[in-house]
Amino acid sequence: MGALRTEPRSRKMVIDMQNFKNLKVYEEAFRLSKDIFEFMEDKQMSRRAKEQLLASASSICANLAEMGAIDSKKAQNQKLVTCIGEANETEYWLDLCNSLKIIPQREHLNFMTSLVRVRSMLCKLKHSIVGGDEND
Repeated sequence: MGALRTEPRSRKMVIDMQNFKNLKVYEEAFRLSKDIFEFMEDKQMSRRAKEQLLASASSICANLAEMGAIDSKKAQNQKLVTCIGEANETEYWLDLCNSLKIIPQREHLNFMTSLVRVRSMLCKLKHSIVGGDEND
């Protein structure tokens, strides 16, 4: 996990954000967005819905990358809140595509399993940054 280390004095997690690609959550989110892009490439559906799904899935990684330039814990926390919101939006679009039979049940389940894992990792990262104090 190379991007997380414990600071000896405070025992709080410190995130090496400049190496955002080393974050396990970035790797997982990148793989998920790539899988969704590849799967949706030839699907016939509303252009707007397709764009929304692809945008929300890719925004998770994009926001993690942007977080690499942020020093403030409060601002990092806000970026993670945005990532979690994008994960929630991705879930909505995946569910809609599944209910419209654009994404078959098996693929939907695979995407959702990955998405739930990514969202959980985002929540854990958020908690490690704020350490119980979101006003830091």
